[in-house]
Amino acid sequence: MNAIVDNRLVRALDLRGIFLTPSWWGEPGRASYAPAYRPVTTLSFALNHALGGLDPLGYHAVNVLLHAAVCVLLAVVLGEITHRPRLAGTAALLFAAHPVHTEAVASVVGRAEELAALAGLGAWWLVLRARRHARGRSAWLAGAALALGAGVLAKENVATIPAVVLAADAIVGPGVTRARAAEYGALAAGVVAALALRTVVMGGIGPTPGPLDNVLAGAPIGPRLLTALAVVARYARRLVWPLGLSADYSYRQVELATGLGDPGALAGLGIVVGAAALAAWGWRRERPVCLALALAALPYSIVSNVFVTIGTVMAERLLYLPSAGFCLLVASAADAFGRTSRARLGGGAIVAAALVAFYVPATVLRNRVWRERRGFFEALVASAPRSARSHRELGLVYSDLGLHEQAVAELERALAILPGEMLNLYDLGNVLLRAGRWAEAIEAYRKALAQQVDFVPALTNLGNAYSAAGDERSAESWFRAALARAPRAFDPRLNLANSLVRQGRLAEAEPEYRQAIALAPDDPLVRANYAVLLGGLGRREEARAQLRLAATLPPSAPAAAVAVVTILRAIGPPEAARAAQTQAERRFPDDPGVRRTRAELERGAGG
Repeated sequence: MNAIVDNRLVRALDLRGIFLTPSWWGEPGRASYAPAYRPVTTLSFALNHALGGLDPLGYHAVNVLLHAAVCVLLAVVLGEITHRPRLAGTAALLFAAHPVHTEAVASVVGRAEELAALAGLGAWWLVLRARRHARGRSAWLAGAALALGAGVLAKENVATIPAVVLAADAIVGPGVTRARAAEYGALAAGVVAALALRTVVMGGIGPTPGPLDNVLAGAPIGPRLLTALAVVARYARRLVWPLGLSADYSYRQVELATGLGDPGALAGLGIVVGAAALAAWGWRRERPVCLALALAALPYSIVSNVFVTIGTVMAERLLYLPSAGFCLLVASAADAFGRTSRARLGGGAIVAAALVAFYVPATVLRNRVWRERRGFFEALVASAPRSARSHRELGLVYSDLGLHEQAVAELERALAILPGEMLNLYDLGNVLLRAGRWAEAIEAYRKALAQQVDFVPALTNLGNAYSAAGDERSAESWFRAALARAPRAFDPRLNLANSLVRQGRLAEAEPEYRQAIALAPDDPLVRANYAVLLGGLGRREEARAQLRLAATLPPSAPAAAVAVVTILRAIGPPEAARAAQTQAERRFPDDPGVRRTRAELERGAGG
């Protein structure tokens, strides 16, 4: 929703906005907005949208194709650097089937991991081509720099690829020599250029995450490192035994490790020490083992929360590229088993086949969790019962389905886990507002604003709560307070215009509608509301033009879709209402409000 549906830059295929603004996660002024910058991934969503609108099939098909491309490229690169194509093919096959990749592939926003991995492996492959083709070496290296730069602009964790290539050369390749300096320099240049662009657009490194997303935010160095070790153990368990997976490890599903005796930290330390010992053995006896550990450790380092605190303490999608090293390690072990004198003929292949036979059904079962929104979030709470975010997200789903009491209960559980958390208070207000509990909604919004006084969505919805309670003067004051902090925010501008209409101040409302249309020309709700105003002013032809346009524009949210259809039923031609209903059903087929408007349209046609 946030990266695509709530992102005007995606819907408009706005290349300038995608590359020159923090365009990754929604729009400024919306609660979903978070300033982040992954323009290559955002561009891929915009192209998906241009070709197929909001039909999820196209987005998922692209993700599957990207995963297949990563698997093929992984086999090619590993085969070339190890000179053991069977080993490389086994590793790639394990990578293709591993259940831990479900989040990266089944979740549309997991595409960032896939694009980054594809670009990183592609850059590595181009460097290998440059070594074989002296005549076009500069062109190959320029392509590698561009590919890796694009990968970093898809997601930052691929910035470790220069170190991976260097380590591979030292372990199984021709060695790190002065002749390779241009290759490493080209890769480094791609990374530096992309990070420089990101820094300019973001105005710095980026925002610091809060404790809801990453329990390590603001933690002292000791507990931070101990917890990072405990997370290593959690990741290792999910790679070795990929059952009981979850899409959420936020507060308090993962808690701070505060002492040296923490079992998770001790397990993580044991894994790190064991990996170091295995690397030393591999250096002497089996170089692909050493390579596998480097391929796992180097990409993981950037998402480990050791060097920089990232947006989450743990997420299975972050294992996408590092797991290539794990798969190579397992393939090496299977190959070594197959080469032992006591193993039966084809023993290594049997081990690999058995693992794939285990992975495939586990992946299929895990994929089913992602098929349906309510089922997904109920499974999320089941897998992460201590997570405030899981309960919050399930509460919002229940609210969308009209299950208001269940929604309030889930938001209250989220607040019990993380008391006073601003976003949870804000969403509790939203749920209470939908339930018609105006006074409680106002109280929740005020508590949210006590935590962050300039949070524009809370200011806007506080105005909506007052409006629903019949106090339009107070509503207007809160809409204006929101606009004072974010003059280009669409939602408070539209709501201010609507409030002025409800107060009978039509002449004052018109310029507000015009500004809202300038901010979001493809939003059907502002067009429909503007048509109501124009009708009230007696400008019927202009009103009909706005209604016809509103009927053709895709709605961005179920509530907006219902509102547009309702307005068109009341004052528009029947065909416009039917067209808007078709748009709503295409985008939100399971929403109860959209189904209700369908029934109302059918009753109206029958009557």
